[in-house]
Amino acid sequence: MNKIIVTITLCISMILTGCQNSGGASSKDVDPTLTKSNSAKFFSKSAWQSCAVGAGIGGIGCVLLGGKTGTCLASAAVGCGVLMGANYYLDTKRAEFADAEMRLDAYIQDVQQNTYEVQAVTETAKAVLDKNLATLKTLNKQIKSQTVNQTQAKNELTQIDANIAYLKDKLSRMQKVEKDWVSIAAQEKQSGVNVSKLDKQINQLHKQIAVLEKQVNLVSQQRSAVKVS
Repeated sequence: MNKIIVTITLCISMILTGCQNSGGASSKDVDPTLTKSNSAKFFSKSAWQSCAVGAGIGGIGCVLLGGKTGTCLASAAVGCGVLMGANYYLDTKRAEFADAEMRLDAYIQDVQQNTYEVQAVTETAKAVLDKNLATLKTLNKQIKSQTVNQTQAKNELTQIDANIAYLKDKLSRMQKVEKDWVSIAAQEKQSGVNVSKLDKQINQLHKQIAVLEKQVNLVSQQRSAVKVS
């Protein structure tokens, strides 16, 4: 009975958190290349909310229909990965895989998936950010030569600002995912599990996130230097 109560409590927490989490950058004025690409769904607010609410409702339904606690946690978590939060994810995997090696293999596959998703976002973002850098370079020249079209410049800067905010929001979600993976690895290590392979995969994820962060910071710095009255 206690396990059932804990499971239902976890699921309700997921639903409430998903419903309440309404933060995130607006997609208004963002370059459509970013918002309409195949990678747009990765690390998005809508994906996180859908996952949280869906997992919570699915888990409760499973328990109420008489399912086993471990099975319900695992089935509710399908497709969500670490997006559901470190502790919830850890509980589901421990319920699903009693064997530490099998659990580690599952972790590694999910970290690799997250890394692939970051790479996809980075590739899409690079094309947009390179274009933004070229625009900023042109605007700088026009400002110095006093040939800038104020209206056009403001429109272009509005989109660049929106792109930066949109990508910074994704970066914060990526960094949250990385932080959760570090927490999971630490908890498993504390339990006596050898997490060296998992740590290597998390490091790869960190490096890929750093690539995107560097690109965004470069454009952000260049943008701050462009002043249009």
